[in-house]
Amino acid sequence: MFHNANQTHFSLSIEGVSHDLQVLEFSGHEAISQPFVFELELISERPDLDLESLLHRPAFLALSPNGTGIHGLIYRIAQGDSGQRLTRYHVTLRPQLAYLAHRINQRIFQHLSVEKIISQVLEEHGIQSDAYTFQFGPTVYPQREYCVQYDESDLHFIQRLCEEEGIHYHFQHSPDGHVLVFGDDQSVFPKLPATAYQQDSGLVATDPVVKRFGLRLETRSNRVTRRDYDFEKPRLLMEAAFASEFSPDLEDYDYPGRFVERERGKHLAKRNLERHRSDYELARGDSDQPLLRSGHYLDLCEHSREDFNQLWLLTAVSHEGKQPQVLEESITSHTQAKDGFQQGYRNHFTATPWDVPHRPALRHPKAKILGSQTAVVTGPINEEIHCDPYGRVKVQFHWDREGQGDDSSSCWLRVASSWAGDGYGGIAIPRVGMEVLVTFLEGDPDQPLITGCLYHAAHVVPYELPANKTRSLFKTLSSLGGGGYNELRIEDKKGEEQIYLHAERDWDENIEHDQKIRIGNQRHDTVEANSYSEFQAEEHRTTHADRKVETRSNDHLSVANTQHVKVGVGQFIEAGNEIHYYAGNKVVIDAGMELTATGGGSFLKLDPGGVTLSGATIKINSGGAPGKGSGISILPPVIPWAADQDKAGNLLDRANANPTWLELNLHYRNLEPVPGAAYRVEFTDGSVCEGVLDADGFARLEDVPPGPAKVWYGEDPRPFVRKPIKAVEVTEESIENDLRKLGLDPNQVDLQALVEQAAGRLA
Repeated sequence: MFHNANQTHFSLSIEGVSHDLQVLEFSGHEAISQPFVFELELISERPDLDLESLLHRPAFLALSPNGTGIHGLIYRIAQGDSGQRLTRYHVTLRPQLAYLAHRINQRIFQHLSVEKIISQVLEEHGIQSDAYTFQFGPTVYPQREYCVQYDESDLHFIQRLCEEEGIHYHFQHSPDGHVLVFGDDQSVFPKLPATAYQQDSGLVATDPVVKRFGLRLETRSNRVTRRDYDFEKPRLLMEAAFASEFSPDLEDYDYPGRFVERERGKHLAKRNLERHRSDYELARGDSDQPLLRSGHYLDLCEHSREDFNQLWLLTAVSHEGKQPQVLEESITSHTQAKDGFQQGYRNHFTATPWDVPHRPALRHPKAKILGSQTAVVTGPINEEIHCDPYGRVKVQFHWDREGQGDDSSSCWLRVASSWAGDGYGGIAIPRVGMEVLVTFLEGDPDQPLITGCLYHAAHVVPYELPANKTRSLFKTLSSLGGGGYNELRIEDKKGEEQIYLHAERDWDENIEHDQKIRIGNQRHDTVEANSYSEFQAEEHRTTHADRKVETRSNDHLSVANTQHVKVGVGQFIEAGNEIHYYAGNKVVIDAGMELTATGGGSFLKLDPGGVTLSGATIKINSGGAPGKGSGISILPPVIPWAADQDKAGNLLDRANANPTWLELNLHYRNLEPVPGAAYRVEFTDGSVCEGVLDADGFARLEDVPPGPAKVWYGEDPRPFVRKPIKAVEVTEESIENDLRKLGLDPNQVDLQALVEQAAGRLA
């Protein structure tokens, strides 16, 4: 409403520009958590304004003579029709925040709170800290370990983050600028002066009034439940719920809830319920009050319904103004409207009760990555395998322009396996530089998961293809530095089928029960160093053809009990120097037909014809001595090392080929043990072992360093208990009997000295 029909009330000032532009009409819309937009029709006597010099300049649209208005940037400018003297221009005012819709990005934020992320994006656009503010309540927003902006404009990204957290924003205007205010409770909204309600009757009120005001209620959800899953706490049910007292029971349930702590889940559930309920009561009204702004409280008064006379939070305001009096001639169309509004100011607004928490609607969903992407595994410099205790790795996405290809390029990514159980399954950790295939859980860019690896031009296949297309293999590379490899290769080429196994260093095999091997043709074993075998029970070998064994050095055979050798036809033994047989008791040589002993040209022959003894001289009981052999000098075999034994995925220590041990015993002279006594053992290599004895005063230390050791015992930890001693009559006869029990001869023992010695110990 305006009293003087010929007086102009709307004006536009442009920073740094002198102009004669006058406002003919305008319309605009503003709402909480939305960038405002105002469309202005202007007239000027200048038909040749430099449009480009006006674009992006700050401007202020005054809506009333007292200076209240809207501040923004000239977002768009256009020249329209020209008359004899006046030219029409069209200008769009928007906040600086609206410019963020034109920068679309793909980037990663790590270990930052929502507040820090928003600040960083705003300041990259030149919106400095004096042009925005965060006025949060007691809620502390956690750091987001990994937050991806993917194929989103900066504006969409900021609005999405705010909607996810239940954060709202509005603008506060002055002729010098507009301030972007972020908040999360009702205290951040300013209060406007009271405005009276006066039903629209066609009469003109003296002061601005609310002409229409109505309230509607609409069904909304009254309960919110969120559930999620945390692989670090797989058995914990991650569920949070929040409910109101309204009916009927209408639940909003969603998975995943994007939380890993229950308190965080409860917070998000509450914020989502507040979002559902924020417009349960929604008022709509019309007024000619130019002070109304979204994100401000309307103080309504003088309504016939008393409960309407309270504070109402303006959630959206649509403005419209016309002042045709600035026209001094007709240029193209005029300002006539179908509803009869031809001059002045009016608005339409929506509002909610002041005490209902406002939460922005979910209008900006997170972008989803459909399908898979590839990335490159990263890690610190000079490290080939970089993972955490879960086998997760980090990657550099091809679209990430800010990542440096190091151990901070991304979050930890879990690696899918064909099999994964409690301490068992399969694992192959992607190495730095490998190209991997990445999928995203629920399409969420914040939830990447590695599902495979890929070869490329720089990382070629192990064998040339398609020449070796019949080969399937698993081949690794020694780390660090390469140069060696382990490989399991299966060749399926017809006529050349093969399974090939290569171990760069050790190959340990552990079979808990039987091993059965059948070789259809030949077997060749080559051991380039020593070979050790141990059979802890019987060994059975059957050779159906010849057995040929060559020992190029010494051969030692040790049989603990009896050796039986049976030869079907003949046994021939040749020694280059000496054969020596020794038996502790007897030697029996039994020949069925003939026994001959030959040496030095003489011989002894036993056959059915008798005994033949021939020699240069035959001596019987005439002195001399038997010849002596060199004697046996057997060397025992070395016990082989045990293979690595795995249980539930954990490797045990390798068995010691020559174990050493030390047993400790501590007891009194009457052989009573000292349980629980502390001990300390120092070995010659400087190592120390400490502990306490068991209930028998005993301890056994395994795999100790060989050589002497020093042992210290602590005191008996048990409390002292006095025990009565029964008096026993001692006679000379009883003493002699006791000495005999000890294996001593009473006639050879100095009894007096023995008593004194014992008395000295007791003292």
